[in-house]
Amino acid sequence: MINLEVFRLELNYLKQVIKDIIGDKASGELGEAIELLVLCFLNPKNYDTYCLSNLQTVEQYLNQIQQKLTPYEHKQMLNNIPTIRNFLEKVKLEMSIS
Repeated sequence: MINLEVFRLELNYLKQVIKDIIGDKASGELGEAIELLVLCFLNPKNYDTYCLSNLQTVEQYLNQIQQKLTPYEHKQMLNNIPTIRNFLEKVKLEMSIS
């Protein structure tokens, strides 16, 4: 079970990292994509290509910042978002089952 308070804190942290590295627009898009994935997760019958595109958006931003961070900074960032990473893996799994 995902602790929503931890999830919210991690999302705010990730959005700030994205904002600092890529910009405000990307930070907003990331937040919106995760928000829509949460809605898909809460109502699994809504998994469709729209959810897949949101998942790809999140992964795209994670890949972009990986290229701009040092390996140490990237590892630190990933260590600070374990709930989001677990959530993304659960969504991927459920989408593959649906």
